[in-house]
Amino acid sequence: MKLYDLPWFPFAFILFGLIVHVIGIGGFSIYILDEAKNAAAAMEMQRQQEWILPTFNGLPRFDKPPLHYYFFMLGYKLFGVGPFGARFFPALLGWICFVIVYFFSAKSFGKKAGFFAGLALLSSIHWILQFHLAVPDAFLILFVFLTILYYEKFISSKLLSKNCLRASALFLGLATLSKGPVAIVLVGITILLFMMMDKKPLKIHLKAILDLKAWLLFLVVTLPWYVLIAWKTDGIWLREFIFHHNLHRFSKPMEGHGGGFYLTFLFVWLGFLPASLVLFSAFKKVWIKRTPPVIVSLASIFTAVTVLFFMLSGTKLPNYTAPVYPFLGIIAGWHLAEMDPRGLKFPSYISSLIIILIPVGLFLALDLLTIKEIDAISGWFIVPALIGLTALVITISTRWEYGWITASFGFVTFSIVLFTQALPAIDLKNPVRNSREVWNKTERVFHFQTFNPAFIFNLNKRVPDVAHHMHQLRKGDLILTNKKSLPEFQNLGVKTTQVYEGEDLFENTVTIILMVD
Repeated sequence: MKLYDLPWFPFAFILFGLIVHVIGIGGFSIYILDEAKNAAAAMEMQRQQEWILPTFNGLPRFDKPPLHYYFFMLGYKLFGVGPFGARFFPALLGWICFVIVYFFSAKSFGKKAGFFAGLALLSSIHWILQFHLAVPDAFLILFVFLTILYYEKFISSKLLSKNCLRASALFLGLATLSKGPVAIVLVGITILLFMMMDKKPLKIHLKAILDLKAWLLFLVVTLPWYVLIAWKTDGIWLREFIFHHNLHRFSKPMEGHGGGFYLTFLFVWLGFLPASLVLFSAFKKVWIKRTPPVIVSLASIFTAVTVLFFMLSGTKLPNYTAPVYPFLGIIAGWHLAEMDPRGLKFPSYISSLIIILIPVGLFLALDLLTIKEIDAISGWFIVPALIGLTALVITISTRWEYGWITASFGFVTFSIVLFTQALPAIDLKNPVRNSREVWNKTERVFHFQTFNPAFIFNLNKRVPDVAHHMHQLRKGDLILTNKKSLPEFQNLGVKTTQVYEGEDLFENTVTIILMVD
């Protein structure tokens, strides 16, 4: 009997998945730029009891709709304002998505498929990273996945289960409150293409989805906040969000995140390693098979639509295509459950070698950052590499399926080491954290031009622009700025002493803290 056939296995597997998704979420600071802004915006909304207009440092934040802010606020209510509170619900939603993928695949294609589908997600380093950050992507991923999943149930019911259609509409509404109209675009194109490719005539599909309750449910979930934000800001928020943060971001690179169209494909392929090594043969089977399962067809169409859409986008980031991962997990599970173990020979060799080399490469990269604390945790990098070596030995002995599974657990172990050891060690180099003794005892803190947004969250208060308070400055006040802006500030004639200087991690800037004399 295989391990995944044992009666206790599902409980052990989903518990293990919970540990992997949650472990280390409170172990390193809120620091990365997007995470800091999202977490701080929710903190401000909670303090001001604001439910409509998101703000960052007192100014309107036009980047995203508010659903993730509400969850972050609940996290702060439960666990306090801090990294754990901000990241709790993204981690929980990632685990829920993993559980759904596992049980859905097991029910649809067998226990082996469920195991391989779940393992595909757990072994994706980018998947685990995505749900260890306080960003809105976790909400989009889960709700888009549920939208397609319930639409599949509607199709499988021969278009009769209106409750499934309405559930799909509900989750599409929540997805639209997570990151905006991109959810409607990706899901809409996917469903339309499926209708056109299905054996049933298009007009039958279109008639079936014209359910008044489903459309009303979508509008009831989505419309109130968009109407309120338009009313509260005289339409400014919607204009900025739609034209600047959606259309402009699609038409040209923003914030330096551009690149060739091939980058999108690489983001998906690298982000979903090691399971991406079997996706070529999986999609080939989808193409050859005349009638693949409905969910496999929908998953394949959604993946193709999403990848192509962001290939055409001017701005390119790895998280944009992360919503395809649950679908790729289902495809991988379905394919691997039916695959001859000999088909895993090449993927098993490659995944074993990759997980041997990744820890070594990461250690060398971190060493270049001259973080002395890395030396203390360097031994942990040996663990995933040793698992990879074990997988290689198993593969050489022609037990390719076991080699593949072992290598996949090597990737899982790497993620655990990354979030429990490496990132906390890197965080010790964090200039916001390192300067705590400087700003922790000071009531009045200002900023001049660009400054590290993580200060807002860590200070747990707004940081006013010093340009508006020049005449109110007094001895002991702090001013946050950066090295490039320092000469311009010095021209203002304010007498200050530099009390801190530190290079910002992951950004080409240097944080400067000045104290008014």
